[in-house]
Amino acid sequence: MSRWRLIIGIGCMVGCTACGGGGLGFGGGSGKALVTVNGKAITEGDIDFLGTINPRLKSQAGTPFGQKQIVDNLLEQELLYQESARRGLDKDPKVRAKADLYSRVIIAQAVLDDELEKAAQKHYNEHKDEFEKVEMSHLLIRFKGAGTDAEKKGAKDGATRSEPQALQLANQLKERLDKGEEFAKLAKEYSEDPGSKNAGGLLGKVWKQEPRLERRGYGPLLEKAFSMKVGEVAGPIKTQEGYHLMALTKGVEAQSFDDAKQSIFFKLQGDLRTKFLVDLKQKAKIEYAKGTEEAPKPQTPPAGEKPEGTAPPNAPSPAGPTPAPGSPEAPSPAPQP
Repeated sequence: MSRWRLIIGIGCMVGCTACGGGGLGFGGGSGKALVTVNGKAITEGDIDFLGTINPRLKSQAGTPFGQKQIVDNLLEQELLYQESARRGLDKDPKVRAKADLYSRVIIAQAVLDDELEKAAQKHYNEHKDEFEKVEMSHLLIRFKGAGTDAEKKGAKDGATRSEPQALQLANQLKERLDKGEEFAKLAKEYSEDPGSKNAGGLLGKVWKQEPRLERRGYGPLLEKAFSMKVGEVAGPIKTQEGYHLMALTKGVEAQSFDDAKQSIFFKLQGDLRTKFLVDLKQKAKIEYAKGTEEAPKPQTPPAGEKPEGTAPPNAPSPAGPTPAPGSPEAPSPAPQP
């Protein structure tokens, strides 16, 4: 991670709030002071606040080394801020204009965050079954023609075993399990699923429409798992890969909204932003000045022809240099790890 990337990303927050009080301020000054810079304290509350903005920073701050990196970045940012203020640059009109731009970007983002939070809560309330998980294991017995070539890797006998032979073996193993033999031990010995065999057949925590298992045609296993009791063994169950024996190792656990919301945000945010902006544009009175209306897309020239005005290779851009990170043309108001 580039320390300057993080410094630029959080600079506007630290810079705009570090001008008063005994600490940086954006974390409320709460918690233990981790370091002081000329009387300004960087506190645990400051680190916690950054974690609410960027979950990856929250994860990073969870380790002593990661927290030290963040503190050192904030320390350097505070030194730069204090020196800039000492020189009076915080009152420079150009600097204030850039700070105002960052402020507008952050406030504009706030309404999207608010809409996303509401949409995520609604999605969670209406699809709670998506956030109920169980932990399951399986033991796979393949037969000739079952699964893809890639899935057959690790199967010693599955490529030549007939389907009746596979079913017979699965039933024999089920009888042994019913008599008390350990599921994980038999899975390590007999399972022909190379992805879970060495882990005793463990497939981990799954929900009813778990994508990674649905793609493998394991829908019947998922459906069965949510009707089983912990410790129960079921099967044989046939899928496109062969015959399965399965065991439920942990019962239904409901994921809280706070634990689930980041994955919901990721799922919803793209479409939500687009739809929200369409709605705002429809409600707003937008008037383009003459000559600034949305221009039609340029026509694609025939194959082999260059469009008129194409600059020769290595020619300088008429628009000038690419703006540097943190410039008004490319604001970076949020922390980036």
